[in-house]
Amino acid sequence: MLNNRQIKKIAWSRVTTHFKAAFLLSLVPMIFTVFGVMSDHNSRDVTFSQDLNPTTQKVTDTASNMGHLFQDNWLTITIVSLIVLIIVIVIGILMTAISDFFTESSVSGFIDWHETDKTPESPIKAGFNLLTSTAFQIAFLRAVYTLLWTLLFVIPGIIKSFSYSQALYLYRDDLRAGRDIQSTKYYIAQSQKLMTDYKGQLFMMYLSLIGWYFLGFFTFGLANLFTLPYTLAIQAEFYIALRGEQPTKTTVL
Repeated sequence: MLNNRQIKKIAWSRVTTHFKAAFLLSLVPMIFTVFGVMSDHNSRDVTFSQDLNPTTQKVTDTASNMGHLFQDNWLTITIVSLIVLIIVIVIGILMTAISDFFTESSVSGFIDWHETDKTPESPIKAGFNLLTSTAFQIAFLRAVYTLLWTLLFVIPGIIKSFSYSQALYLYRDDLRAGRDIQSTKYYIAQSQKLMTDYKGQLFMMYLSLIGWYFLGFFTFGLANLFTLPYTLAIQAEFYIALRGEQPTKTTVL
């Protein structure tokens, strides 16, 4: 399999040579990124404004009242809190699934681009070619599995996220080849097999991009105009390099 430097070189050449097409192909994930950055900065502004206007006495009174309220209604508050927590978790899973759904559809467009060796005539449309109900089901189930592993501990969740990362692309290959479409669990299981011995390489790939992520943060997301198409192209090239490799053993990770 190609090493990370070779994979990044191919992706870099594709994006820098045809930046307009790469940008348009990444347009929908770009919108998600912009909204994420805006939400983060808005939340920071709200927190900062609250810090500038302390109301110590009101906070003390409120805390006292909340203490009495909890003592008198602890069962109701506990139940309501659990319901709210469940709702938050479900929303989080949905948002993760939706984001991955659109992002990996764009990555699929980059895979198509590589396979045809032809710049997409309609890059935006090419980024929507994997938006099917089965693809969303895979993204949703994967988000659920990853969350469950993360609840055990953070590290298992990270490892599993790498193991499950290729599931949508495996489904894409069956879809493009006209083969029978399998169950969502099948593609997640196949992704785990495919990623055997390669989770570390993928981790090192993401780690090598940390400078780009910091650049995006310090430029208030402006650098993402280039960084996002580049990282999506890297994901596509990683899968293309990976799928020709046959794993020789399984792992519990």
